[in-house]
Amino acid sequence: MTDADDAAGGPWKSEYLALHDPVTSLPNRLLMMEFLAGALSSPQAGQRSLAVFALDIDNFRHLNETFGLAAGDLILAETARRIRRCVRDNDLVSRVGADEFVVVATGLAGAKAVEGLYTRLQAALSVPVTLPSGAVAYPQADIGIALSPLDASEAGALVQCADLALMRAKDDGPGACCFFSSDMNEELTGRRSLEGDLRRAITADEFVLLFQPRCDAKTLELLGVEALIRWDHPQLGRLVPDDFVPIAEKSGLVIPLGEWVLRKACDTISRLPDLNVSVNVSVVQFRGGELVGTVESVLKTTALPPSRLELEITESVLIENTEKALDVLGRLKSLGVRLSMDDFGTGYSSLGYLRTFPFDALKIDRRFVGDLDHSKGALAIVQAILGLGRALGLQVVAEGVETQSQLDYLKADSCDEVQGFYLGRPMTEEALHAFIAERRLVS
Repeated sequence: MTDADDAAGGPWKSEYLALHDPVTSLPNRLLMMEFLAGALSSPQAGQRSLAVFALDIDNFRHLNETFGLAAGDLILAETARRIRRCVRDNDLVSRVGADEFVVVATGLAGAKAVEGLYTRLQAALSVPVTLPSGAVAYPQADIGIALSPLDASEAGALVQCADLALMRAKDDGPGACCFFSSDMNEELTGRRSLEGDLRRAITADEFVLLFQPRCDAKTLELLGVEALIRWDHPQLGRLVPDDFVPIAEKSGLVIPLGEWVLRKACDTISRLPDLNVSVNVSVVQFRGGELVGTVESVLKTTALPPSRLELEITESVLIENTEKALDVLGRLKSLGVRLSMDDFGTGYSSLGYLRTFPFDALKIDRRFVGDLDHSKGALAIVQAILGLGRALGLQVVAEGVETQSQLDYLKADSCDEVQGFYLGRPMTEEALHAFIAERRLVS
């Protein structure tokens, strides 16, 4: 050993750091894969099940930004300690990503042993973490599980199976657990194929922007439109946002896609001086950091007055990073655009957000409007939202109006605007011009 080696802790320390995570002291992905490959090739590998558990801390970005980086590291270290307490000495716990852990559990005696381990993990990881500041964090973990030899017998393939199961668990909501199944490979292949098609479609002019009327609830005067994207896929036909926007968000493609929608919508409505336009904004567009600059640029190049543009924000945008959202929304307001909370009534803290953030309007979720004809509970909720809007000085828009009776309920309770199939389906720019001309003839 040289003096330099001794001063730095020796070559053993360099090797340790190369194979371990400095925050949790857990083995990293490289060491985990070596351990897993060795366990799978051992003579005892076929005698008992070997399980790979992929774990992900829900909303870790939000925890990190809410409590600070030091608190985030503490949550990671505490998570590592709790996982280690759940496993046996011959199992391996590793940290393989920012908020991702992998447990390699060897020699499990059947399904009950696997179920017992994930039950212990879920229980341990759902306990609140008290931080040095006295604040309390409430982390939860999603878990994906793959078994050998049932799902795969090679290390890389087995980890991929666990990752696919984790993806399915995350789709099921916070704190979910999911075992790998063969259909997940087909789902992954489909997602990758659609993502590739999506990348091509952005430059191949395959997207269509439709416009759905928004009308005064009492007079039915056309006040504006909501811009709604559709994808004319060459093989799959016309796709609605639910078919492709989640993939666009996960891949980051929603940023150029969202800019296309904004630019197209503003350009179209700039030629219709009596109308306003509302455009949905994704949480990923907020994360990107360029939203304010993009909106400012689009307004300038299309010459649309800012007061005629309304951006629709869902509560998920506000939950992820409250401080950043407040800053971004304040800067958007300074441009002169209007802000609306979309799908109001479906979140758990919407009232607090309405009091904190500079919204001009709120949209009653279509599910409540759709139940007006046959649910007194839905009517009570809608009346409460309308009363809240009036108390806070906000315009209230009801979406999903499909019947005359629903419209009558909303008129009676002084709703400001209505939107839905009963008033007009989403239509192309050409159809919108015809719709406007027809209404002028009637009036």
